[in-house]
Amino acid sequence: VLKMTQEAVKLANIQTTRLSASSNTGEIKKIELSGKIASDERRAFAIVSHLPGRIEKLYVSFTGEKIRKGQKIAEIYSPELIGAQQDLLEALKLRSLNPDLFEAAKKKMEYWKVDSSFVVELINKKEIQETFSLFADKSGTVSTRNVSLGDYVNKGESLLECIDLNKVWAVFDAYESDLADIRLGDPIQFTTPAAPNRQFVSRISFIDPIIDSDRRVSLVRGEISNGAGLLKPEMLIQGV
Repeated sequence: VLKMTQEAVKLANIQTTRLSASSNTGEIKKIELSGKIASDERRAFAIVSHLPGRIEKLYVSFTGEKIRKGQKIAEIYSPELIGAQQDLLEALKLRSLNPDLFEAAKKKMEYWKVDSSFVVELINKKEIQETFSLFADKSGTVSTRNVSLGDYVNKGESLLECIDLNKVWAVFDAYESDLADIRLGDPIQFTTPAAPNRQFVSRISFIDPIIDSDRRVSLVRGEISNGAGLLKPEMLIQGV
């Protein structure tokens, strides 16, 4: 122990910070943790093709691109759906004689998950459509693009893998010696060099039950809203 007088401390310009206190003092123990921002795995989703066919146009060209619900993603040429349209128009001619055949042809169109308005337009105009638009059913950010222009895709095949970043995880490394003092629901405040004048607040929502054998740490995380998009995956953070 190095002992100094108050005068010596002032002359040496020494500053101290209380990191912890014994439990019988009634003071709250504070633990400093480093970590990073991560995407919420539960908010990941894929945009799949409900039709087999060839990609004629692709409106999403790079990873990191933001897409919104209802946005047109691609146009696809599908011989199978063209055949289904032909069957429906043929059944329409025989509707009065064989209504069951007509209903079966309509059900076949529903199998391809085309919009009901498309079927109504086909019946009214009696014009077969050769290409079909695929739309995003959720909003998010493209993390992986699995297809290119001209590729053939099967029914149910993933075109894009996306993640919704409106909520993200704040993931921290907690050493074994700190785990005894960390509980679910504990508040955690953190900052990031990318926004030096901002402080973010969350609560511990998960403590990894497995210790990293190399680094001797366990991951603890909190969840935080990110509507403004300020927090980005892999961004370094420092928490208390």
